[in-house]
Amino acid sequence: MIRTLSVFYLHKPSRQDARILQVMEYGMTDAFREFCRETFDASVPHDYPPLKLAAVPSAEALAKSLFTSGGPRGVLTEQGRACCLFLIDADFIDAFLEGMDLREWLKLFFPAIPKVVLVRRGQSRDIAMPSRRWTKKDVSVFRQPARHRERLVHLFKSFWMPRFSSALRQYVTVKAGTNWHTPGHNGGRAFSQSPFLRGLSDSFGDMIFRTDLSVSVESLGDLSSPEGRTPLSEAQKLTSEIFGTVQSCYVTNGTSTSNKAMLMTLLRPGETVLVDRNCHKSVHHAIVTSGAVPQYLPARWNRRLGVWGPVSMEDIRAAIASRPPEARPRMLVLTTCTYEGVLYPVWSIARLCEREGLLFYADEAWAAYLAFHPFYAAGRGTGDAVRYNAVSESSGAHFSVQSTHKTLAAFSQASMIHVSMRFKRLLEEDSSPAFRWLRRRFSLHGRGSYEKFSHDLHEFLRYWHSTSPHYPFLAALDVAGVQMRLEGMKIVDERIRWVSAFRKRVAEACGRPENECFAGLEDIAGPGVDWRAAGFMKDPLKVVLMLRSQHACDAFKKALLKAHIQWEKASSNTILFLVTAGTAEEHFEYLFRVCRQYRRLIGPPAPSKHRREAASAQTVAAAVSAQPEILPHYAALCDGELVSLEDAPGRIASQFIVPYPPGIPVLIPGLRITADMVKLIRDVIAADGPDAVHGLFRRGNHPPYMIEVLNRDEEARASSMGPAAPSSRPASRHGSAPRA
Repeated sequence: MIRTLSVFYLHKPSRQDARILQVMEYGMTDAFREFCRETFDASVPHDYPPLKLAAVPSAEALAKSLFTSGGPRGVLTEQGRACCLFLIDADFIDAFLEGMDLREWLKLFFPAIPKVVLVRRGQSRDIAMPSRRWTKKDVSVFRQPARHRERLVHLFKSFWMPRFSSALRQYVTVKAGTNWHTPGHNGGRAFSQSPFLRGLSDSFGDMIFRTDLSVSVESLGDLSSPEGRTPLSEAQKLTSEIFGTVQSCYVTNGTSTSNKAMLMTLLRPGETVLVDRNCHKSVHHAIVTSGAVPQYLPARWNRRLGVWGPVSMEDIRAAIASRPPEARPRMLVLTTCTYEGVLYPVWSIARLCEREGLLFYADEAWAAYLAFHPFYAAGRGTGDAVRYNAVSESSGAHFSVQSTHKTLAAFSQASMIHVSMRFKRLLEEDSSPAFRWLRRRFSLHGRGSYEKFSHDLHEFLRYWHSTSPHYPFLAALDVAGVQMRLEGMKIVDERIRWVSAFRKRVAEACGRPENECFAGLEDIAGPGVDWRAAGFMKDPLKVVLMLRSQHACDAFKKALLKAHIQWEKASSNTILFLVTAGTAEEHFEYLFRVCRQYRRLIGPPAPSKHRREAASAQTVAAAVSAQPEILPHYAALCDGELVSLEDAPGRIASQFIVPYPPGIPVLIPGLRITADMVKLIRDVIAADGPDAVHGLFRRGNHPPYMIEVLNRDEEARASSMGPAAPSSRPASRHGSAPRA
């Protein structure tokens, strides 16, 4: 069922308004209904009004219609949360609102929603449109909708029609015939015709098999050939427009592949990259494959909650300043938001990086929805238009990667790469000496060229993605962005309100304040820094429930399993619940029942008084404090040898050892192994079993557990060689391992 959506119309009122507005609303509703039937195969009752026109006479009235209250992030009205389109008379295009240009105000709070400027006959037609998210139409198209029905439907398609998904459905339902190409199940026939496999076909449904096609169907497009004009390339262009980027790429092997392709595109062997030590293992893999030298930022281990905190701005500044200008890092990689939902002030970090000649790369795997709600904007009323989504037009990172499947409506492995307009300007328009290296790297005819960068990116994507991508994955990426543009405001707003109500109910049931039941910014990030003043924020859609002790946490997890509730991640004293586009309101009711029944277990963990726990926290912090002694790329390519965990301290790792989730490595190629690292690995094995540690060599589930290290000859050759630039030596599986 299509829910009612709002169209806001900013115009000068007239005596004929009542009649004209009714004609506009009914006409747009009819056109929208026709568009939905054609595009989404959606049927609605004839008298159901999916569009509601809200006419406002001024920019100030527009703000009041959208927000119920002021403050840095106003609460949306019912109409505001259902907003899907803005119609703006040309007379208002230069209006000001809350200290900023109307165009900037809309870009700050409603960046993804389409805006249409309505012009009249005789008015200037050369009104400059701020971006691709704005378009210009004659006012008669909306005031005489019956006459311009086809134009309205076409306009709606340009905003909200999934290009690839629609073409894929059209192909399999109309054009497809006898298949003589891959995949081998041939439209599902290998399943449906088998008496043994027919049950699988019935369970999954017909279309999932029929749409699993091959790149042999050239008319649909190919990830390996993005240059052509196909439904797939057009879908990625629409996604780019929706997310406000200069380019967006679909990836069907997860954000792990996105990270590897991007870092290989941007970094060269021997270049330094600043990286959060606690980032996802795929970032570390990407550093190894690119041949870069990692400089790990200080890790903040929160022993009270058993979680990792964010990197402070002071630590980022100190890491950049610790190297002379000629040896400055090329890139900074941060995870925003963190697993527990801490969002970085991306605008401040971007400005710092650009001042120092660094690229800012944001792993935004856990927060693909940030661009679709004004809650994730900062600076309302100050004129400083900034947002927490990493590649916002006005501020933020140069790149972001998003695991679309983690929080939006997409299949697992479906991911996106986003390149910001800011990066394109930096490459082609900036002339500062700090980024001379960047302009040389992606140069064409002696000048920085975005086309050259895009060419290189697609070349490295071809290294990593499959030449036989799953077409339903691509279709899901296509519709995920369209859904968020069409109803993302309502989706995110509903869930923010559901979380707020849930937290209050749990707090009342427990007889405690909310901040003693759920971990907030300061709880997760830790003491010693004024995180809010620096611009950090806690994402409410990452619900972190605090339990009083390890025993209480274990008991609560058992209660959840008994109630058939599966959480995302648990630490010693917390349980993380993800609120996503697919979360339903009744899910909170089921979870609340468990919270109410086991409320005695909920509460802030008491500070540890046991030396053993304090020593354990020190072990964790020490285990992730080392910097690589050997270039990770070369350490990973050495022959190495297997040693037991007991014999590993003092040796140099040639592999990753990663407790999972959340996928943060303890051992990384090139690190000298310490007793603290081994103890941390053993503690994870004792708590969750060896399967929770990725990379262990074992036979069965029993000791001895072994890991791979450089053999003695390789370590000796590396030590005798001293520091060496990686570009001066060949990458050989049997070669030496130069120092980092």
